[in-house]
Amino acid sequence: MTARMAVLPFILCALLICLAAAGCGQTTPEQTVYKFLGAVQSHDHAAMRSCVNPEALNKVAEGNGELARQWEELYRRYMVEPVNWRMEFEGVRLESSYLDRGRALVRLAGGRCELYNLKEGAWMAEGEIDFSTEDFVPLYVVLKDGQWYLEALDLYVIYGLESAARI
Repeated sequence: MTARMAVLPFILCALLICLAAAGCGQTTPEQTVYKFLGAVQSHDHAAMRSCVNPEALNKVAEGNGELARQWEELYRRYMVEPVNWRMEFEGVRLESSYLDRGRALVRLAGGRCELYNLKEGAWMAEGEIDFSTEDFVPLYVVLKDGQWYLEALDLYVIYGLESAARI
């Protein structure tokens, strides 16, 4: 029984690595960004993370010092219950610029994002981004093992969207 218990953490770790390696399996940079934005809107944390380059996730997991502190703060802000934020995307249009065969920049060129916060049991509009008039930072997407991933970590993108919506 003790030998089985000792092996259990290794099995769980291997399972997590396999799930992360499976990625979001999108064949284009645009599909990856659309899937990510849909996951943000539905608060599907597993789907958000699946769209992020597994190497970037490993770096933050191993991070120390300032990077680890920032990540922990963002994690508490966006992932720890109770969730008190919501983003709704409408009519999003993307434009891509391929830097080479394995790297692309995806720009949110149209549509909008509305930010809501939960206050006293009701969702209150806190801001919005009109992507056709506001130039949001392009998302850097990379090709790994035939699948496209966001290079930016999911919580940093959410933070960027929230910050832009509040301006």
